[in-house]
Amino acid sequence: MTEKIFAIGSFLAVTLGLGYAPHALSDAGYTQDEKHQIQALNQNLVRFDRDYQDQLRAFSEREQGCLDLFVSASCLDELRRDAAQARRQHELAKELLRRDIRQIEANVRMRQRLEADAKRTQRLGEASSRPPSPSSSGQVRLD
Repeated sequence: MTEKIFAIGSFLAVTLGLGYAPHALSDAGYTQDEKHQIQALNQNLVRFDRDYQDQLRAFSEREQGCLDLFVSASCLDELRRDAAQARRQHELAKELLRRDIRQIEANVRMRQRLEADAKRTQRLGEASSRPPSPSSSGQVRLD
């Protein structure tokens, strides 16, 4: 099991380096506050992953202690329960952070849609307030 925990730890370390790079934010639509919030949430994601790596190392050490015992079954069962609970808490915390990031991104998209609708409505209002030109009315004026 020690090899499994280290293998999982190595996999997570590679995944962290590749998959959890902070979202690349384009300047379009994001306020400074929103950029800072997303950056802080991404940093928390990385921090949670580092903490989980530390927990995996601690579980590995506990496992070795269990294996040193003559009767290790109950110790290993307790270790597996603790490891499963830590994994669930880790995944839940990460999902909550990801949800917060998605919410900020959704708010930016909504604000951009509302601004685009307002501009379109304004353009349509300006177009209808102008008097029609003679060539656009379809009638020919004979002066």
